[in-house]
Formats: sequence, structure tokens, C-alpha cells
Amino acid sequence: MSPQHATKTFTTPPASFKQTYTTHINRYLPHVDGLRALAVLAVILCHAKFSMFSGGFVGVDIFFVISGYVVARSILHDQEAGVFSLKRFYTRRLARLAPALYLVMAVTFGFGVLYCLPSNNMELAKNIGYVSIFLSNIYLSKQTGYFDLAADQHPLLHTWSLSVEEQIYLIAPLAFVLLAKRRLYIKQTVAIAVTVLLTLASCWLVSRGKAGAYYFLQGRAFEFTLGIVLALFATQGKLQFTWWVGELLSLLGLGIVAWCVITYRASTAMPGGNAIWPCVGAVLILLGALRARYVSRLFTNRGATQLGKLSYSLYLWHFPVLFAFGRFQLTGAWNMALAMVCALLLTIPTYLYVEQPLRRQQWTFKRAILQLWLVPVMLSILLIVVGTLTNQFTLFTGARYQRDFRESGQTVFSDSRGKKCWGKVDVTAASDCSVGDVSATTKGVFWGDSHAYHLIDFIDAIGKRKNVAIHDVAFTMCAPVENSPERAGDGAFQRHAEECRAHDKAVMNYILATPDIKFVFMSAVWDLYADVDNTPEPNLHGYVAGEIDKELAATIGKLEAAGKRVILLDDIPVAPAEMENCVANRLYLPGHAADLCVYPRKYADDRYVEPRNILNRITTRFPQVAVLHTYEVPCDDKVCRMELLGTSLYAHNDRGHLGAGGSRIYFEAYLQKHPQELDEAWRQLSQGLVLSR
Repeated sequence: MSPQHATKTFTTPPASFKQTYTTHINRYLPHVDGLRALAVLAVILCHAKFSMFSGGFVGVDIFFVISGYVVARSILHDQEAGVFSLKRFYTRRLARLAPALYLVMAVTFGFGVLYCLPSNNMELAKNIGYVSIFLSNIYLSKQTGYFDLAADQHPLLHTWSLSVEEQIYLIAPLAFVLLAKRRLYIKQTVAIAVTVLLTLASCWLVSRGKAGAYYFLQGRAFEFTLGIVLALFATQGKLQFTWWVGELLSLLGLGIVAWCVITYRASTAMPGGNAIWPCVGAVLILLGALRARYVSRLFTNRGATQLGKLSYSLYLWHFPVLFAFGRFQLTGAWNMALAMVCALLLTIPTYLYVEQPLRRQQWTFKRAILQLWLVPVMLSILLIVVGTLTNQFTLFTGARYQRDFRESGQTVFSDSRGKKCWGKVDVTAASDCSVGDVSATTKGVFWGDSHAYHLIDFIDAIGKRKNVAIHDVAFTMCAPVENSPERAGDGAFQRHAEECRAHDKAVMNYILATPDIKFVFMSAVWDLYADVDNTPEPNLHGYVAGEIDKELAATIGKLEAAGKRVILLDDIPVAPAEMENCVANRLYLPGHAADLCVYPRKYADDRYVEPRNILNRITTRFPQVAVLHTYEVPCDDKVCRMELLGTSLYAHNDRGHLGAGGSRIYFEAYLQKHPQELDEAWRQLSQGLVLSR
């Protein structure tokens, strides 16, 4: 191709570039890399769960300030030189961020295919898709809270911050284009005003407990604009101060950051007002180190600057590596230290052979968009489609894996019936959502929360044996009482509290208005609604001490007065956290094939104290009420088992809910444990009732 027809690229400026531009925005600032090193170390130590660094998550806030500062300097520099263009900016950002990111995601997915559960791999595929369109933060906000226990099951959890950064990169350059011809003081005034407004917006989001505030751009944008403000004021040497002032500013900034890293906890509301402090600390360090002689050496020494240059790839690798160690159950301080070393060992070749070479390539805008964005997006969509069509990739696995997926990877909540009947505020149609002998004229209702619905096959078997059509009306985290609390103990659950209350009233009215309903089965995580601490404050769901007893008794009294018979199921045991996925791990994890998957009976008994007390008080007051003892089905005198009759009981990533296999076999296991109990209970319940077939 002849020179005159060569395609323009964006790796080096043209000959017209103004070499006379020599202000702060046209030179390398080593302390920026040093601050990056501090930020990434804080984040990694926090994610590795070193308690001294519990607030290390503020390293992300520091990164955001740095990004705003660096990007603003770059844009101002190019505008001053007359070479800025949006195409050039977006090309450079893609070349800078995309290659290493895609490598890490590909390796992470490969690890998942080998060692993770199907549902996790499907979620991972979706997460990769959202990362590729810069919306990982939106996806993750709907999956888990950043500090939730379930967060550890997301190996790309840390990509939320990359999506926020990419969203800023789409917006910020447009503002610089709009203000390109304006004087510097106008740009500064606009940047300050925007920063103040965005800070107030972030504080408002956090104060209102808005879902996803931690992840969303609108809660974090002020951190970037704070860096932009610094760049606008530091440009052309406008900020002048002596070296000792720089020392004080750097020390103060370092002290603020250290204080945040050490004192902040998972319970610290973020971002909002608490995010202001680490951002201010970062600004003081960036500003002070421009003049400081001694403190700046903490950030400008060779080790700090080299680690800072590696910080992006290190940030990408650290969370998947920590996830992998956790998946192999390699926890504890020494294992976490080893994980950090492994992350660094992966980082170095990624930086040398992926990040830097591809960043320095001559990329045209069209080529960058095609190869670094459009193709990955299409491949991500294809990955999700393949996962959907292959039962979460299990069709590529062996028979044992597919059986495990059928038993534990699927649940009664996720099948077609569950989607139609489970968790509806209004009472569902009995014709659609009944089990047992559905043609029987004698009717029953199955009422409770998720620990009711996962026993739907159990109830189906009872209905078939006793010739009863049983209509299930279960609703998540909702006790089977007529009057549940109006107010949740936690504001985040208020909408659910209102839905639960409406649901329970609708169910009660339906039961009382339907003469054919003779039996009311109730099941729940009974202690979930008891205030076991016996405090005057309501618990999460709004119940105060003794309230569940009072409301359950009032509900049963009203039902019995209407001629209904009540049967209580006493739940199933919730297994210890370390037993989660025990049966599946025999397949997926090396060295676990011989795991027994049992835990001490005492653990189950200790957790059963409050449910036993609640049910004993009810049966003492209402002798006609029958109790089916489902709780102790997996247990003998010494241990409780995670599998029965050759079938795994619990769902994947869940130690309290039955998988599809567990739901299917639980009634058979119950009959083996209590062969006479159901018949004896039925004789007791049927006294005085005329039952039709």
C-alpha cells in the first residue's frame, strides 16, 4: 500500500506534535505508579482476608482517583498538542485494557470447566458477556453484594470496577471535547461543580440503602472527577508550594489511606461519605509527591514503580487465583500468601508478553473495535448460547457429572412447575399448582417458605397415599401465619415484608373461604422468624421475641375453629458451611473422592433447639395438631448425612435447600426413618372429618 493511502494509526503522534509542551501533563510521574502499587496491595490483602487490611477495598477508590487524574492529563496533553480525537482515545483505552482482560477471563473459564459446578460456569459465562459490553457491575449487582458470603463464588467479582472505569471512559472524553475551547478556569469550575453534585448523589444513594449503590457508576463517578479536578489545577504548574509542604501533604494523605485500610470493615457503608476519605488521601499523595523530597521515595523507588506498572495485570489475576485456592479449600494465611505469589507469577508474563506488546501495536480504530471489542462480544454471546443449550455445559461431561447435575444442579424451584407456582404473591390457581391425588374432592393446602416448597415432592407423595389434592402456596422467607409483621427489621427487606403480608392474608382468606380444604400443611425455617436473642428490637423479618409463637397460634386457632386440620413439618437440617457441595466435590475436586460427607448430629441438634421449642409450645396448646418429623431424617444417633439412598440431598452451593434429587427421595427416606408416623398422624387428624375420594 502506498504511503498516501496508508491507514492512520494512533500509537505515535504525527510530526506536527508540539514538542514544546513541557508542563506537568507531559512527563512521566513515577509516584503515580507507586500509588497504584499501594492501591493494588491494599485490595489484594483485603480479598485474601488478612484482617489487618479489612478496609483494603478502598484501593479501588484510589484507583478511580488515579484513573481520573491520568486520563485527564492525557486528554489535556493531546488537546494542547492539537492531536486529540475520540477515536484515538478509545483505541488506546481498548489496547490498554482489553488483551490482558480477555486472557484472564479465558483462563478463568477454563479453570471453571475443570473444577467448578455447572451453575457457577453458567454464571461465569454470563459475567464474561457482561464484562465484554462494559456492564459487569450491573450484572454483579443483581447477583451478590460485594461482601456477601456468596461473593466468593464469583471469580470475576472484581471486574465490576473495570466496567465502572470503562463507563467513565465513554463519558469523560465527551465533556473534554465540549469544553475544549473554554478557558482553564471554566473547566475547573465545571469540574468542581460536577464533583460536588456527584458526591452528594453518592451520599444520597448510600443513605437511602439503594440496591447496587456499591457497584454503580453514579455512586463512584465523583472519585474520577476528583482526579480530573486535580489534573486541571496541577496543569501548567498552577499549584506551587515548597518541598516541605509536599512532605506534609504526602504524609497526611498516606495517613488517611492507612487509617481507612485498617479501620474500614465490610459493614462500612460505601461509597458515599466514607469513600471521600481514601479519595482525599489519594489526591494529597498525588499532589504532595510532586514536590516532596523524602516521603515521595516511598512511591518512586524502583520496587514501587515496577509493581505499579504491573498493577493492572496483577489486579486482573489476583481474584481468580484467590478463587481457585478457595475452590481447592486452600485457605488460611499461608495459603493466601502463596496465592498472592502465584498471582504475581502469572502477572509478570501477562504484562511482558500480552499487555505491553499489544498495547504498543499500531491499532486503527476500526481494527481495535473489531478485534478488541466486537469479536469478543460475539464469542461471549456464543458461549452463553452454548451453555444454555447444553444444560450449563454438562452435555460435554461424563455420565456421573450429568447425574450430579440432575440431582443437585437442578431444584424444584427452577423447573417449569416452580416458575409457575413458587413464590407468587397472589394465590395461584389450584388447577395449575396442586399435587397429590389431584382428582380427589378432599383438598389440602401446603403453606410456608422455601423450606416448604423444596418438600413439594414429599407433599405430593402424601397426597397420593392419602387421596388428597394439595394446593401449594409457598412464598420465599414468609412464615405461614395470617399476620406477618408490617415492617421489616431491615429497610432493604421492607418491600418483601409487604409482599409477604399480602400473600399470607390472601392465603388465609382462601383457606377459610374454601370448605373443601380440610388439611393445612405448614413448613418453614421456624427459627428464622424467632428472635433467639430475645431483644426488644425486631429481627431481619420484623419479628420480635415471642411474636412467631403468638401469630402461629392465632393462625392455627382460627383454622381449627373453621374445621381445618393442621400438620406441621419440622424442617430439614442446615448443614455446616464446610460441608457445602461435599458430594459434588467428590467429582470435581482432586483428592476428595473418598470424602464421607457427614457431620456431627450435635450440630443439627444445637440448631434444632428453637424450632423444637416453637413446635412443642404449639402442640401443647393445640393437641390436635400433628407434627411430621422430617428434620432428623438424614441423621442417626451420631452423624447426619449429606446424601441418602445413594442420592445427594442438597442443591449445589446450598447447604439448606434440597436439590431435585433430594426432594424426590426425601419421602422414601422419611418412611424408612418413621414408618408408622404418617399413618398415626392421619388417624389423629381424620377424627371427626368426613373425607371424600
